Amino acid sequence: MNNDQITSFYNNNGFGRIDLANGREIRSLPSFSQFGLMTLRVFNQDGTPESDVIFQWDNLSSALAWAISLPDFVALIEQYAH
Repeated sequence: MNNDQITSFYNNNGFGRIDLANGREIRSLPSFSQFGLMTLRVFNQDGTPESDVIFQWDNLSSALAWAISLPDFVALIEQYAH
């Protein structure tokens, strides 16, 4: 994980992935219970999402950049780096 990858993910409105340690990664996925809601989660090595939701934002009314600042987003993601 590096800040360039985090910044790129952030600037692409949560599309893509952020590589973490031990083959894990952060990805965004739509919520199936609420239209337009995007969810960031950690996925383990076999591609299964872990139970924790890292962050959610309404992708219909705002971009990720409107929901959280880049410095706050970097700090949030760094909590899951290990």
